[in-house]
Amino acid sequence: MKELYEFNAFSLRQKLLNQEITPKTLSEALCARIRAIDPIIGAWAYIDDDVIQKQLDKIALQNPHENPLWGIPIGVKDIYNTFDMPTEMGSAIWKDFTPGNDARMIHYLRRSGALMLGKTVTAEFAVHHQEQTRNPHDLSRTPGTSSSGSAAAVAAGMVPIALGSQTAGSIGKPASFCGVYGYKASFGVLPRIGVLKTTDTLDTLGFFTRSVDDLEMIFNASRVHGANYEFVHQYIDQYVHDPKKPIRVGVITHPQWKFAGESEKKAFQIWNQSINIENVTIESIDFPEFLTSIYELHTTIYDKALSYYFKDEMRHKGQMSERFRKMIEHGDTIDPSIYFHAINEQALLIRSFNEWMEPYDVLLTLGTAGEAPYGLHCEELPDSNLIWTFLGLPALMMPVLKGENNLPVGVLAIAKKYQDLLLINFSKLLKKSGYINDVKPITPKQ
Repeated sequence: MKELYEFNAFSLRQKLLNQEITPKTLSEALCARIRAIDPIIGAWAYIDDDVIQKQLDKIALQNPHENPLWGIPIGVKDIYNTFDMPTEMGSAIWKDFTPGNDARMIHYLRRSGALMLGKTVTAEFAVHHQEQTRNPHDLSRTPGTSSSGSAAAVAAGMVPIALGSQTAGSIGKPASFCGVYGYKASFGVLPRIGVLKTTDTLDTLGFFTRSVDDLEMIFNASRVHGANYEFVHQYIDQYVHDPKKPIRVGVITHPQWKFAGESEKKAFQIWNQSINIENVTIESIDFPEFLTSIYELHTTIYDKALSYYFKDEMRHKGQMSERFRKMIEHGDTIDPSIYFHAINEQALLIRSFNEWMEPYDVLLTLGTAGEAPYGLHCEELPDSNLIWTFLGLPALMMPVLKGENNLPVGVLAIAKKYQDLLLINFSKLLKKSGYINDVKPITPKQ
């Protein structure tokens, strides 16, 4: 018989509603899994039995049928404020800091009946440097940054869903390297209030799962709703899925394609050419040349914003990683006029890309250059994740391929801005047709 940690959130919800299990027995099973394997993975920054019990007492007073995530445990990347747990942001500078409030998204999730199981490890200030979490598939390799702990915790069956964030590739890379689903929502659809800010126009929230069946459930419980959010209301609140409507898919390469391994490129080609689904048309398309400046613009926006938001932390730069400090120092050299020019260019490119993408509903591309590199904090080869973050588009990393060492490599699916539900439904169609599958939890080999 399957252990509880092996089930996805959708299946666990059915068990909870049918009273086959309780939120307490579920949380106890996952905490036992954490005690058994996290000492060698290091995915958790904070977990406390008393905090869990206090939440369980409140969840017991909620109506299971009215709360879509009732009793479902969630791992929280340690950059989201939580009133009952520390938020240390992967930095010794903020050790033991407890904000005393919940991030807006955490509030939504608690209101939906979810249990915040604990805080997962993040790279330092959700940027690059981490040296605690290991990849469950190969403990000598990185799980990817910056949502390291969240991806590893989901991959190893310590929690069915975990929260992440992405300013460049911080959801996509860990999802690809750890072999799970990683979803980055359209910019602004998941509320950022009470979450560590590194940039104003790039920071985007999302989550990790082992099944596409969980995506819509967690997405709708996490996002903003209502007419006050004009575009969300128009394109998401009022979205109606039409299973008979044709889906136009473009298979695309990108400026960093040269860094990808030949075996990964071939595996991706074989996979996408195998897709044969009614009402889905697929064609290969060229990357638009007007986007080639994105990488330089992203660096300008990112580094300048870091130099602005982390002035106080620079007084403790001895407690910073060298890489983070150098990004801030580079940002200090960027004239504000150059930064504002980059922000304006970002807005122009977003509009231009939306027009360019009009003939297509979904884009597919190779998720990362290859398998997870060796080392816990290492240089990760460039890929396209940064592009879609820069453009504010919804992106889903799907655990589809295997690399030369039989380790996971993801395929990335991208949709137009605010077409999140279309993208999620496309993933469900891929699963129904047998092109993607649920992921089984991995138990690491010591």
